[in-house]
Order: sequence, then C-alpha cells, then structure tokens
Amino acid sequence: MESNVQHLAAGVVFAAVAAELLPDIHNQSPAVVIVGFAVGVIAMLGIHRLSKAIEKQGIGGSFAGAAGLIITIAIDMFIDGVLIGVTFIEETTTGVIIALALAIEVLFLGVAAVVALPEGMGKVQKMAVPATFGVLMTTGVTVGVLTLEGAAETTIAVVLAFGAAALLYLVTEELLVKAGKVPQTPVSTTLFFVGFLMIFLLDIIG
Repeated sequence: MESNVQHLAAGVVFAAVAAELLPDIHNQSPAVVIVGFAVGVIAMLGIHRLSKAIEKQGIGGSFAGAAGLIITIAIDMFIDGVLIGVTFIEETTTGVIIALALAIEVLFLGVAAVVALPEGMGKVQKMAVPATFGVLMTTGVTVGVLTLEGAAETTIAVVLAFGAAALLYLVTEELLVKAGKVPQTPVSTTLFFVGFLMIFLLDIIG
C-alpha cells in the first residue's frame, strides 16, 4: 500500500512539473534556467544530507525512519505554496489550475507520509503531520505573494526553475526510491501513470 501511494504521488508531481512549470520557463534564457535548477538541486541535496543524518543518528526514535521523506515533503509543501502564489500573480487561470493540481499532489503526498510513519504512533500524532504540511503550504503562498508580486520576470523564472528541480528531486530521490524498496508490481506502475494522467488531463481541460 505504501509503495502504491508513493507511485501515485510520484505521477502527480511529475505531471505538475511537466505540464505547468517547465512550459512557463521554456522561453527563458538558458542561464536563468540553469541557475534556478542548480540552486534547487543544491538545496535538495543539502536537505537530503540533513535527513540522512537524522535517520542515522536515530533522532526522534521510531519516527526517524520516516524523517527523510517527511522533511523533503515538508520543504516541497512550502515550495508548492510559493509556486501557487507566483502563478496567481502571473495569471489567475493558471494559478487555479496549479492550485488544483498541487491540491491533488498534496493529498497523496500527505497519505504517503502518514503511511510511512511507524505503526505504533497515535492517530493524533499522525494527523499532525499532514496538518503541518497544510500550514507550510499556506505560509508558502503568503511568502510568494508578498515577496514576488511585482518582481522581474527573470526572478519569477528562477523561482519556477528552482521549484521544478525540487519537485523532480522529490519524485526521483524520495518517492520512487522508497517505493522501490518493495517488489515492483503492475498495480504500482499503473498508479504512477494514473497519477500523471490525472494532472495532465486537468491541465488540458483547464
């Protein structure tokens, strides 16, 4: 079940990047895109190193095993919020599509995080994890609107490239890596493409 949820969430995130973020930076200067991606990759590698250190040292006891995924998703939630804020600044219609797409993403990422938690944790503690994700996303939206409204197009492009890199890292180095710890099944593979198709069709309809 955990692997299936992670595959579905990976498909959703992948589609959000392919359908919404990459087209918005396609016409930008290569240097701008490279800078945004480079900063995004460096930031996510730093977060990955931090999460591994937490797991290795056992900080948080039984919670430490899921720490890497949860920390990465938490950062992703904040970035998603910033991206929603930025897209609403650029164009309301695009902002609505992004918000809907990322809402679906958040749903499955929240489930992926909860199912990765130790079975012995209480329900209240488990529910606190997705609740925290919601707070982080709301904070990201606020920060995005307040700091980037009226910003230069180049600055917006760097932020979008950074977000794309962070989301791709989440898919390739967290969700699919953790999902691959159990044998691959036709169901899990199918769910990846179902998640991708959900967001891609949402973009087409929008």
